[in-house]
Amino acid sequence: MIELIREIYPLNRSLVSDDYDRALEIVGRFVPLTVHEYASGSQCWTWRIPQKWTVREAWVEADGERIIDFADHPLHLWTGSLPVDAVVSREELTEHLAWNEEHPTAIPYRFNFYELKWGFSLSYEQFRRLDADKYRVFIDTEYTDGTLKVGEATVQGRSDETVVLMAHLDHPGQANDGLSGVAVGAELINRLRERDNHYTYTLLVLPETIGSIAYFSHNMDLVPRCRCGIFLEMMGNDNQFAFQHSRQHDDFIDRAARQVLVDRFGEGNFTEGPFRKVVGNDEMVLNGPGLNVPTVSISRWPYWQYHTHLDDISMITEERLEESLEVIEGIVGILERDFVPRRKFTGPIFLSGYGLWVDYHTNFALNRAIEQVMLSLEGDESILDIARKTSVTYDDIYDFVRRVIALDLAEEIGRGADLHRE
Repeated sequence: MIELIREIYPLNRSLVSDDYDRALEIVGRFVPLTVHEYASGSQCWTWRIPQKWTVREAWVEADGERIIDFADHPLHLWTGSLPVDAVVSREELTEHLAWNEEHPTAIPYRFNFYELKWGFSLSYEQFRRLDADKYRVFIDTEYTDGTLKVGEATVQGRSDETVVLMAHLDHPGQANDGLSGVAVGAELINRLRERDNHYTYTLLVLPETIGSIAYFSHNMDLVPRCRCGIFLEMMGNDNQFAFQHSRQHDDFIDRAARQVLVDRFGEGNFTEGPFRKVVGNDEMVLNGPGLNVPTVSISRWPYWQYHTHLDDISMITEERLEESLEVIEGIVGILERDFVPRRKFTGPIFLSGYGLWVDYHTNFALNRAIEQVMLSLEGDESILDIARKTSVTYDDIYDFVRRVIALDLAEEIGRGADLHRE
């Protein structure tokens, strides 16, 4: 996964650009993609697809010395900047500069996708050294018609009901924000291709917001088949996980995601919050007006390098990417396996007689919860419901109830994700 990130992250991946297209081609070497294209100027609900933005060079000089240069790092130039060739005063230049005084070595990410202007970013340390009276500003950029591209990787399941995974491919010169989610999503799809799945899984690799707006505005017929969504972002850094609920807040996907995090890390060892209160991304599209597909967000937010050039490969580890992948696989595992059991016995089960007694020295939590589990086998709760109320891990409840079913003391009567469906 980290090799995919390493290859892509230096590219100047704006919404519609040659480098974005190159990045999508690279992703396509890791996971098979269908590429959807939307022409500049196309209407997508209330939005329009922007033009292609091309950068040839961009720099600022003072007294013949080049002090800011796009060639050194793509974040030096504000994404979307207009062409400029002028000599300006220090005061005028400052109006077109961005820096971060709190983190004086960081070059901040600035963009103006829909507001036509120009600007440069630099570190606060660089800014403090600007002492000339006049500066030569040169930006050689061009806006032309192009196509916005969305990559789609779909694994067909036995059902057409679809779980949508989304991750950003834009954000130039940054590694964890966006790209780590792409890497985890691509690896997950590759693993799902080797399995027999109930649900269909679709990974969308896209530019933030406008990408999902373009895709879904042209594919509204898919929305009724979307069971839920998971947004993947910031998955390679060393933070604990941040879980953002769907707009519905307690849909099956919310409960499954939370259960996985509790089972793996314990209560209080991850952060969580309601819809749009943790970190805002394309869940506002899929879970927004007119679509309203329950969509959660899993990330490792926040981190101070966010939207700066210090969001680079050095802050990402394969170990953290793998851990993130395991969390998403765990959520998918509950989506796939969860079921509703119903008892076929009367009265308390003679546990020892059926080999069902659990030694409290081996699994104290399950030993204490067995009576509650037995009382829950009435056909109105799923394994996930039982795990949530007993504080026993999902896998332990699942394995125990499967043993009860194998002894013909209970039966499976439906899928858990369908039980409390609105």
